[in-house]
Amino acid sequence: MKLLFLVVSILLIWWALRLLRRPPLPGRKSEPRVENMVACHKCGLHIPENEAISRNGRFYCSETHAREEER
Repeated sequence: MKLLFLVVSILLIWWALRLLRRPPLPGRKSEPRVENMVACHKCGLHIPENEAISRNGRFYCSETHAREEER
């Protein structure tokens, strides 16, 4: 029984070392997405441009802020 435990332990250590030495596979690393950030004209909150409300060349974080600035 001790011999079996020793053999299994050695195999697990060998397998773990192989995984650690292996170079990373190409294409598995995802590039971080970069989005253009804009500031709300009313409160200054920075949000992604694709989520912002645009009115008259200005960006807003919500419809409420866009309406308040129209007044």
